[in-house]
Amino acid sequence: MFKKRSNEILEKLEGRETIRVSKGANFFGQESLKLRQVRGNGVLVLTPDELYFEMWLPKRICQIPISSIIDIEITKWHLKKSKNRDLLKVIFTNFSGETDSAAWLVREPELWISDLRNQISRRK
Repeated sequence: MFKKRSNEILEKLEGRETIRVSKGANFFGQESLKLRQVRGNGVLVLTPDELYFEMWLPKRICQIPISSIIDIEITKWHLKKSKNRDLLKVIFTNFSGETDSAAWLVREPELWISDLRNQISRRK
């Protein structure tokens, strides 16, 4: 089921350049949406224009334009949740103009950071 759902999500991005993809990213939530969020798995995709995440279930989308990213870091905790492993944390300006953050458990978070920094520097 999750393989099918991952393929459905990736089909939405067909024709767009993808720099990095994680089909099993574990989302730890978006800070502005507080603690009541459900942590869940889904597909995280980096394109030249945005960081796109879509959760398998419930269907939830988090889109972060590259131009709105303020910083990227590695952390062990996000919204009082941890798996005692390194998380990719992205700090950005949300659609309301406020500073916000989101975090994911992904393989090789250092490579995600490197690729994100490259995309940010290309936009300047």
